[in-house]
Amino acid sequence: MAAASPTARHPPLPVSDVVVVGVGARAPNGLTALQVTMSVRALKTDPRASHLIDKHGEPMGLCRLPSIGDSVMGIDRFVALGGPALTQAAFGWLAAQRRNGRAARPLPVLVALPSRRRPGLDARLEPHLLLGLEARSQVPIDHARSGLVFGCRGGGVEAFRLAIERLRAGEHEAVAVGGVDSWFDPDALEWLDRELRLHSMQTENGFIPGEGAGFALLTARRRAASLPPLAQILGAGVASEPRPYGSDEPCLGQGITEAVKRAVAPVGAAARRIPWVMTDVVNERHRIDEWTYAVARAHEAFTTDVIHDQPLLKTGDLGAASAAVLLAIAATRWQTGCAAADCVLIGAHAEGPERGALLASLDPVR
Repeated sequence: MAAASPTARHPPLPVSDVVVVGVGARAPNGLTALQVTMSVRALKTDPRASHLIDKHGEPMGLCRLPSIGDSVMGIDRFVALGGPALTQAAFGWLAAQRRNGRAARPLPVLVALPSRRRPGLDARLEPHLLLGLEARSQVPIDHARSGLVFGCRGGGVEAFRLAIERLRAGEHEAVAVGGVDSWFDPDALEWLDRELRLHSMQTENGFIPGEGAGFALLTARRRAASLPPLAQILGAGVASEPRPYGSDEPCLGQGITEAVKRAVAPVGAAARRIPWVMTDVVNERHRIDEWTYAVARAHEAFTTDVIHDQPLLKTGDLGAASAAVLLAIAATRWQTGCAAADCVLIGAHAEGPERGALLASLDPVR
């Protein structure tokens, strides 16, 4: 179905000053944003057994890239995932600079990563990841103005919020923002197995771990030059959940509700309801419940027939890469004319208290 046109039911969208001029993605079902998007639409998923064994003596299954060897873990795996996605996202911007006779300027890069609390997280990520991404992607990085956000899925939206804030303050001409993550780590998988969170014949209420990377090249509209915007960013909201998974009291979705309200504030819920959402919700019951509470609490923000897409059911859980990959999927669907609507709300729930929501749309100035 082609992207919806604004109608009386869906009033025109405001024009944002922050636009997306490039996207890149890498996941178990695709090596580019286009491949990932079309594989998700085709309902293609390919969980595979690994050499790691769970507590029942069975091989652990997860979605992972077959092009990266099973002996590659930690920072080396993150670089192998993130480098190509960053190249895809920045290619058009760097090529436009060369066409205009300008030397390629180093780009500020903001990368979302797993929480530091995750078992097995490679300590080398903080000092060395950006250097590795620069070498693998061949994208010049402005290290002094780049940074890492250790906030899991919710941190993916925080990275976008920081980028938007800096662009609007005039600090950057453009910024590459995204996330990289992989659950393919013995300590992380052992922790999930111990907590009964690995989907299996014995654990129905679990999820399939995955891995991937996503990046978007954001710029102020006036700086987009000859590059046609693939999407625009209308709002980004982050909040903390007071009762995340594992708390003594039940979670009622307060954090993600607040994040949603902050993300949609620029368009006004009464003036423009959201017809399409994409979330990182998979089959874990507590994540389903939390999003359900948020939709009920913020019901005025959505149309009555809002479409809820869950791409991570096909890619495997992408952790800190979720928000960026979901944005890349949305932008690609607008670009290829197969989007569910002209705007989308992306929702992200971290393992800890971090929650985030990102509101993006088809660019109305086309």
